[in-house]
Amino acid sequence: MLKVFVSYHHNARKTAGRVKDSLTVLGMDVFLAHEDLEPSSEWQQDILRALKKCDVFIPLLTRSFHSSLWTDQETGIAVARGKVILPLRFSVLPYGFIGKFQALKAQKDLQGTCWKIAANLASKPAFKEAVTEGVITAFLQSSNFEESARRAKVLPKFEPFSAADLNRIVQGSAKNSQIFGGWAARDCVRKLIRENSQKIRRVFIRKFEERVRSWG
Repeated sequence: MLKVFVSYHHNARKTAGRVKDSLTVLGMDVFLAHEDLEPSSEWQQDILRALKKCDVFIPLLTRSFHSSLWTDQETGIAVARGKVILPLRFSVLPYGFIGKFQALKAQKDLQGTCWKIAANLASKPAFKEAVTEGVITAFLQSSNFEESARRAKVLPKFEPFSAADLNRIVQGSAKNSQIFGGWAARDCVRKLIRENSQKIRRVFIRKFEERVRSWG
């Protein structure tokens, strides 16, 4: 599981919480200092441990980010440890040690922004397998038509999928009515089938099409 450290000013704690929730849905283990620390813990050591263990460091560049006593220190440690850094820009451009990194602009739709974060991370060979697994799980767990349509729209960004991934997608889609019963999601799955039919078990394809037909 990909470990992500989100650095933020306490004024942005609600936004940080939403980012954590969205990335967690995508199968990532997300650390927020103010949320994940017990009041009685040696919190500075906990932060250092989390920074040491994380794979990815995401600073939330809000207007108040630079005024925190700790965010710049967290950023400096992440840079010194050679972590993958993906700044999320709300109102401030990357500066200082992270000025060389291209920031991802945060959108009002933070869920969509977090899928873009996942797509960015999936482009890195070291992270592709872990991120892709989380993204597929999120798609297969879509709980309504709007959600399945939104996730189907970005799923192709994570191609190419392995044969195992493709079989998992088709088999899982046949079990979720919010996918086989939704126009956008079913079209996404059908496109994957058309383009990769030789890699997908026929029984899974048949089951998926049976589900689509039964939906009417």
